[in-house]
Amino acid sequence: MWVALSGSVLQFIALGSNFYVVEGQVRDAWFGIPHASDLILLSALVAVGAFSFTALGRNPIKGRGMGLAVGIVALLATLQLGYRMIIPPFGCLMYGCGPSDAAQVTLLPGIWIGLVGCVVVTVSGFVYAFSSAARNTEAYSWATEEQGGMNPWLGIAALAAVAQFVFGYTIFTFYTVTGFVGNEGPTSWGGWIATPHTSSLVLAITLVIVGLVVAAGRGGSPLNPTALGGLIAVLGFASGARILYRIIDPPFNTAGGSTNTEVGSVMVHTSAYLAVAAAVVIVAAGIVQAITQGQGDRRSNASHA
Repeated sequence: MWVALSGSVLQFIALGSNFYVVEGQVRDAWFGIPHASDLILLSALVAVGAFSFTALGRNPIKGRGMGLAVGIVALLATLQLGYRMIIPPFGCLMYGCGPSDAAQVTLLPGIWIGLVGCVVVTVSGFVYAFSSAARNTEAYSWATEEQGGMNPWLGIAALAAVAQFVFGYTIFTFYTVTGFVGNEGPTSWGGWIATPHTSSLVLAITLVIVGLVVAAGRGGSPLNPTALGGLIAVLGFASGARILYRIIDPPFNTAGGSTNTEVGSVMVHTSAYLAVAAAVVIVAAGIVQAITQGQGDRRSNASHA
């Protein structure tokens, strides 16, 4: 895991570096390839977290699982970064473009440092996963003694978490834009491509909420029922606020290309508002979970007294 930690250091260095020169302009890790940079950051955080938990003997899953988690996330980051080295996102903004569609760019040392870091973390994660040290590393239970089990409010929160991502960042149209990159006709955009950092955040929050609900249903929640509801409400508020921000302020003030072109108009579709509505449901379900479970705890304590 020490090797994975060193690779994560390279990943952090890369995220603060420049990746491209496009038509004489320098682009950093965050401007051109937001989904790749998000994955690099996630990979580095997973590697650091896995190293820290393992060193402290508090790893929530067995050693092999920790190694596989580090290796799989880093592999996804490696593949995405490699793709964006072959096909930089300038000149063709959609997935599925070939090398001939991309603008001519110069790759700077920062992107190579990022690639090396991702490969190092990937290899070390998988090597550790199949080592004797991983086989002998047992999981430490983070489950709290006070478990509330599954209830309708947790189920609603999980379903709403999935709905906010599905409506906002899958096949549904988030925006219709006229005048983008000089196009006179309308261009449809899904939330995943148009608002990459928001989509990554919403996906992460969705996975966390679903994971917490599943853990609670199996009696392995790391939080008591009241705190669990409060955390779910906070996570729902965070994702809802970010989605609403991108409804109020769409990322199309100017269109990219060789020159900046003011877009004609931006129409936000119903799916975007459904995503916000789903986030509101998450907040409401979390609050009700916290209140009702808190009342149940107080009644239980009173009866024991």
